[in-house]
Amino acid sequence: MSRSPTNTARDPEAVAKLLRDLGPQLRRGEQPSPSPSMLASGVPALDRLLGGGFPGGRLSEVAGPLSSGRTSLALALLAQTTRAGELTAVVDAADAFDPASADAAGADLERILWVRAPRLREALRCAERLLDARGFALVLLDLAVADLRIAPATGPRLARRAAGTGTALVALSLTRCFGTAAEIALELSPIRASIDGVPALLEGLEVEIALVRHRTAPGSRTTSLRLRSIQAA
Repeated sequence: MSRSPTNTARDPEAVAKLLRDLGPQLRRGEQPSPSPSMLASGVPALDRLLGGGFPGGRLSEVAGPLSSGRTSLALALLAQTTRAGELTAVVDAADAFDPASADAAGADLERILWVRAPRLREALRCAERLLDARGFALVLLDLAVADLRIAPATGPRLARRAAGTGTALVALSLTRCFGTAAEIALELSPIRASIDGVPALLEGLEVEIALVRHRTAPGSRTTSLRLRSIQAA
C-alpha cells in the first residue's frame, strides 16, 4: 500500500519548520530571463559561429597565445561597437591597448574609456564598477598577462555582476580562466602568417577559432573556422 505525501499546506507551523530546514536551498520563483541582445564582433564569419555575436549581460572569454589574433579581434569588436554609436570601456591589466591601432581599425576613440589597471585586483574591481554603471554596451577586460591566477569565485561573481545589465563583458587572456562561468569561450590558435611587400611586412595571420563553450548552443562546442583577415595580436 503506497503512502501519500505528508500534507503540510494547512499547518502553518509545519510549513515554517520546513522553510527553516530547507534554508538556502530555496530560491524565489522568477520570470524566465529574456534572450540577451547580441553584440556583433565585426568579423562576419565569427558572428555566424556565435549566432549573432557576443551576448549582452553575459561574461564571454577569448583565449589565445601571442600572435593568435586575439588583439585584432578585440579591435574589430571595439570598432564595430563604437561605429554603432555605443560607449565601450577597456580595462587594460595587460598594458597592451594602443589607441593608434584602435583608431586605424576604425574605432571611435571618443567612445572608448581606457582604464589602465596594472594589478589584477584593481582591474577586476574596475570591471565590476563599469558593469554597475550600466552605460556601456561593451566592457573589454584584458587579462592577457603571464602567470595569471584567478580565484575560482571570480568568474561567477563577474557573471552575476553582468547579468541584467545589458553590457557584454568580454575577457581576453592567454588561456581560459573562467570555466563554466563564461557564457561563451573561444580559443584562438595561429596557423600561418601572411607576409607581403618589400621590405617584407606582416599583413595578417591565418588563425583558427574554436568555439569551446556556448551555453545556449551546446551543439556548436567543437566547431572551428579559419580567418585570414586578422592582423597579428
